[in-house]
Amino acid sequence: MMTLSPSAMEVLSRICTAYADRPFAAEKAERLRPETLCRAELQLALLELRRAGLVELRQKVWGEQLFQIPPRQLAAVQQEYYACMLEPVTGEHVAAQWPAEAGLAAQLFRTLVFIGRERLPLTAKGGIHKKHSGRLAALLPVQDRHLHGVFPESPANEPVPLSVMVLLDLALTLGLVMAGDKAYQLEPDVLQSWLDLDESQMTSLLYSVILERYAADEPALQHFRYLLPSPAFVPGSWYTLGGILDFMHLSGLAAGKEAGILQQGCLSWLQCLAGFGWCELGMTGSGETCFRWTGYKPVLPAVKLQASGADSGSAYPLPDNEAAGGSFIIQPDFEVLVLPDVSYRLRWGLAGCAELLNIDDGIWSFRLSREGLEEAAERGLPPEEVASWLAAHARGGLPEQVRQSLVQWSRSIGRTAWSQVILLACRDEVDAADVAAHPRLGDSLTRIGPLHFIVQQGRAEQLRKELAAAGLAPPRQIGGTGEGDEAQPLCLPDAAAWAGPAYVLPSPEGASGLLGSRAVLRTVPAASDGAGEPLLPGEDSIPQMWVREWREYHTTTAQKVMEQAFRWGIKVRLSIDGEICDFIPEQLRGHPWRVAGGLMPAGTGQCEEAELAPGDWKEMKLLLPQELRNSSSA
Repeated sequence: MMTLSPSAMEVLSRICTAYADRPFAAEKAERLRPETLCRAELQLALLELRRAGLVELRQKVWGEQLFQIPPRQLAAVQQEYYACMLEPVTGEHVAAQWPAEAGLAAQLFRTLVFIGRERLPLTAKGGIHKKHSGRLAALLPVQDRHLHGVFPESPANEPVPLSVMVLLDLALTLGLVMAGDKAYQLEPDVLQSWLDLDESQMTSLLYSVILERYAADEPALQHFRYLLPSPAFVPGSWYTLGGILDFMHLSGLAAGKEAGILQQGCLSWLQCLAGFGWCELGMTGSGETCFRWTGYKPVLPAVKLQASGADSGSAYPLPDNEAAGGSFIIQPDFEVLVLPDVSYRLRWGLAGCAELLNIDDGIWSFRLSREGLEEAAERGLPPEEVASWLAAHARGGLPEQVRQSLVQWSRSIGRTAWSQVILLACRDEVDAADVAAHPRLGDSLTRIGPLHFIVQQGRAEQLRKELAAAGLAPPRQIGGTGEGDEAQPLCLPDAAAWAGPAYVLPSPEGASGLLGSRAVLRTVPAASDGAGEPLLPGEDSIPQMWVREWREYHTTTAQKVMEQAFRWGIKVRLSIDGEICDFIPEQLRGHPWRVAGGLMPAGTGQCEEAELAPGDWKEMKLLLPQELRNSSSA
């Protein structure tokens, strides 16, 4: 494990300040070069950061390259350089103007239940049916007014509430939902692994996905979004928005953003967080805007910067989850109360047989009914199985009146059922008579009318061959096309943890959604030692004494040594008036020949602009970055 060099730490700080986690053109990296670093040292620092996983090099299809701090690393980088410490508001009443709605994990749960029960049918053009999207929007606590300042608007030809577009886009991005032929439908295995997470894990994943997928174009706004979850802000305590904006301006994170525009962008983000149940927005009696986290505050990963082998795989590592637990309470009036310790897997089981009423506070509520039991039966859950499952997971068991009602309802459910059969229809009575008289079809058909026969189960293919031989072949496809993607069954989980694989956030390359999608750029791997473009091209062709020996050269040779340093972008060690200095050549000038650059007297750590002629120094040598890094130079 390698510790980052001071040069790499300084370059990382400058990238973070200027760009947050936004990509920037590789050629702009030169503008971030500290004055005491030469070009070659900047390239080494960038390579060191890439190998540590703290900076990535991306490439567009046409070849343009961009540097970027990976979003999964920005929170840790910010904490390293810009630890924000603000005092909470005390001694003053704060009136909440944007109260927190239900948590986003709960709202996503409601969306998934709606899709599982009622589907979201697609129009012929692939859009969402207005009627269904409107019904879903009416169930969601988050409203379009929370989201307009952060998320892109729905297309003009897509009259779908923005809240529905955002929740569905998140479900698609998380891999929980996919678009079928005629409707959106659930991905059962991915859904089960998602439900195995606890709400804090879901919240942190959701916040991370939103930060990356709907990133602010302005680095200053992106800095604000990453600063908010820092440990400085304790849930339940109010903090002034002006305080954090002042911190951003003083530390350089505002990046020259005009104060009013920056404040409005921050307000839009806080309003969005209020809609997702994570934050509240209020105002003091003196007119200061304040915010506070709720108990749903997300936790972003804190990666150690000093570790050069930073993990670049899973974007957002999650803590180990305990086995699903908790139990719900069934009231005599058929209301089911779900306490915060009840796992999402058990809540999903309840959603399969009961109506979800409330998710707006810490205690959810469902309602048992005959209609819910009938719907569960239609989707493959027998009433007796539902009643047994409820009794096994209800704290204190089933109240007697509820148990009796479940038994009574069960007696009248499933007594009759629809059965699908294949019906053979003949063109006229002559053909029907021929079919009925066929000597080998008697066991395969039951005549139910002049022109119609019921085909016995499993006999369709054999029957088709016989009819084809008799010149009466029916079409290969039985019936027409189906009515579309059917509503999917809901399962009744047990209390044990999900036995399948743990949830893994889909890669951006595989994610498909409705909003905020960005072009996925190819990541260029960092070259290993001894690979890639040479830092000093043509090194073998120059005299080795220029690098190894500290000596005085003829004026012409001294000029050539300095020109070589300029071409390579490295430093030169010089003796000027008996003092040893390091010099970074930045510009060559002719007639008469001179060189301009940065001069650093030994031991000062300072750099000053200087212009030198060959006679201004005596001894000299090329200062290779590797020698400087290993402290082996003379």
